[in-house]
Amino acid sequence: MITRIDVPRRLRRAILLNDLSLVKRIVRNNPNYLRNPDFEDKSNTSLHLAARHGFVHIVEFLIESGHEEDVVSRNNDWETPLMLAAMAGKEEVAVLLCKRFPDSIASQNKYGLDALMLSCKSGSGTYHLIPTLLGLAPQILGSHDVDGNTALHHASAAGELKALRILLQYGANPLASNAFSWTPVHYSATPAAEAYFKTLIIEFEKKKDRERQRNAGVRLVTNEESLAGLTGMGGDRSRARDDAAIAGLPAPGMEWSPVERRRAMTPTENRAKGWFDAGLE
Repeated sequence: MITRIDVPRRLRRAILLNDLSLVKRIVRNNPNYLRNPDFEDKSNTSLHLAARHGFVHIVEFLIESGHEEDVVSRNNDWETPLMLAAMAGKEEVAVLLCKRFPDSIASQNKYGLDALMLSCKSGSGTYHLIPTLLGLAPQILGSHDVDGNTALHHASAAGELKALRILLQYGANPLASNAFSWTPVHYSATPAAEAYFKTLIIEFEKKKDRERQRNAGVRLVTNEESLAGLTGMGGDRSRARDDAAIAGLPAPGMEWSPVERRRAMTPTENRAKGWFDAGLE
């Protein structure tokens, strides 16, 4: 006796096999199963599944078939297909979803994480996805999760140095504190990462200072007497700028950190605890 596999299971199998022709045939013969939420897997839809595995052509077909026609899909954790693609490092699919559904970029899951934070945590998207996210929804640069962590906190905790540089280039605040009063630098994965992060901050602060001077029309002094006087002061002024740039950051060689043993982790690893309870421990 031959047992026929039900439509929902056949469609999910076809997606996992990345068999576009089979997916098309099943969907066209059974249009009511297009979204096909899997109640045994957080209610992930067909688009969630294809996005998580980076199957671009299937994603395109599902979208064109009206998968997100009424509303952007969300699973039981409030995650969109874009979030799953960002977590899995499927940059091409994630960029496609950003461009097709820009209004969903700022969406957050039940922990307050958006696609930018998830991309920074995963270490993917440093070439195309992060710039695309910030280009289409610049406001998410200041967004935070339920513990007050920004994308910069997550990039720092994950040791994603390229993501750190991109976020700072777009104007992320390196002194932003979370609910536990920790800044992104506090979550540096290693002492070397901490030193690099501080160097980046100083570099960008100097760049902003030069831009402010140019915009203010500061006149350059060129007479020999003034130049002679500035020669001896240059080192002191440079050090002063450096000190000002890192004001409020952890002191070099600090012996404590919210990142236990300097290992890479997310700031929200213990998210099950409330921030108030965690602070009393």
